[in-house]
Amino acid sequence: MKIEIYKIKPMKILPFITMVFLVFINLNSFAQPNWAEIKSNATFIVEDPTYLTPQIQPLNVGGWEDGLYITRDGKHLFSTYLPVDAFSWLYDLVLDPFCFDFTPYYRGPLLDIDTVTNILGCEHYMQSDIVIASKTDILAPFINWESSNLQTSFSFEGGAQGVLLDENTFDVFVYTVDGPESEGVDLMFMKNVPINPTTETAVPILVSEGAEDNPHIERLNDSTLILLFDRDRSIYYSHSYDNGDNWEAPTLITNVLNDDAPFDVQPHLWQDGDNWWVYFCATNDFGVRCIYKSKQLIANDWDSWDEKELVITPGHIEGEYGTIFAIGEPTLTTWGDLSFVVVYGNNSLDDSTDVYDCDPWILYKRDSPLLGINKKTSLQKELNVFPNPFTDFTTIQFSEELTGKNQLIIRDIQGKKVFQAVNITGNEYIFRNNGLEAGIYLLSVVQEDKLIYNTKLIAA
Repeated sequence: MKIEIYKIKPMKILPFITMVFLVFINLNSFAQPNWAEIKSNATFIVEDPTYLTPQIQPLNVGGWEDGLYITRDGKHLFSTYLPVDAFSWLYDLVLDPFCFDFTPYYRGPLLDIDTVTNILGCEHYMQSDIVIASKTDILAPFINWESSNLQTSFSFEGGAQGVLLDENTFDVFVYTVDGPESEGVDLMFMKNVPINPTTETAVPILVSEGAEDNPHIERLNDSTLILLFDRDRSIYYSHSYDNGDNWEAPTLITNVLNDDAPFDVQPHLWQDGDNWWVYFCATNDFGVRCIYKSKQLIANDWDSWDEKELVITPGHIEGEYGTIFAIGEPTLTTWGDLSFVVVYGNNSLDDSTDVYDCDPWILYKRDSPLLGINKKTSLQKELNVFPNPFTDFTTIQFSEELTGKNQLIIRDIQGKKVFQAVNITGNEYIFRNNGLEAGIYLLSVVQEDKLIYNTKLIAA
């Protein structure tokens, strides 16, 4: 069955859900997707040679993580969040839009989302909220999501993004809201707020009857701001010349971006030191949602973009456990590390309430300080783990380059440390399983306080 997902007022269709507008469902026999195998066997085609192999963020959960934003310093990650299978839930919501019972679709954690308060008088209710993860050490993984101070009952919030003033403060900050007091999906703007701001000083900007979504703001000088965003699934830009107090009428971008309109979306600006780039999501020649980039041709001309370059496209799920349906929501650190989301699942099974999931992944630059060292070759060639999957034990063999005092850390899929071994010398270490439950883990090797290797480890 072909399903077209569209906007349902007053509820917000999430940024990435609207991007993937065709979903195919074939109902057969009762079963749930094998999420562990789907997530551990997802593959991608990285077209940009300056990147390594994508890795799933360890804080991924069963809920729907969407609308990502990683701060330039790599220490904070924001997400639009729903504790349900959002695709399946929204499909059935179209059929029964009033007082719909989302309970069968629930996949936690709830993260303090209010599922009761609503103006419709329904027994159950669900909306998206903004969650946040933070860390002080850029070499450490994000461990878990926490509810943010931007969460409110009933309204849908998402698309959080800002420009850092210092390590504790955003110079300017934007996000989206959709609810009873907004006109569709609206952009909200704040100045000089903490990393986890409240909504107290937020004001709406560029409001229209359309849906303003996926904002990205940057400061150009002491008084000038540039804002790129989606309006009804095409990318626009607008300037403010007085630090955000007033904004010019938005201009539709026509050069390169929007050549696949209305589904060139989710713009993210990034500067390589000399040039501005825009990263965005668009459909390739095979109808698959991918991440592209384009360089600004004329300085400060926001409708002047070079030919788009493909950065990364979905591959397949090894072992045929499911399908990668799309990727999107690009967001970059100052060094160019690309954080993005992946929608995958298995739509050939009969459990219609647990079919799809959306998780955060990261694509490291080869010379990124987030890796701890500058690697010119694939990290996979420097360490061998076998057997993997394993039952009773697995052997970790270090290449000659990695011999020395190594530290091994094993974390579960939520980012919790479950094993640590320090001062390992020689070129081999045998890890004996003394209590790890079957599942997927992250094996990290640290040398002289630098992360030099990450790989998945599967306990059978």
